Amino acid sequence: MYNLEHPDITAALRTGYPANYREPRPPVCPECGRECETVYRAGRHGDVVGCDNCIIECDAWDAPECTAEDE
Repeated sequence: MYNLEHPDITAALRTGYPANYREPRPPVCPECGRECETVYRAGRHGDVVGCDNCIIECDAWDAPECTAEDE
């Protein structure tokens, strides 16, 4: 008996993946070059400024750069 299905359908039915399936490459931060899950954008144009590996979150109340100068 002849199998008239497309090879991708046959492979998907047999393995769950189409023929010649390749795992997608993980995302990479354009700033540090490491694999990441989250990137952070800033500015009007949404430029990427870093990722969950190269940006450190800190409380604005604790950052000396965020304190208002007394007059």
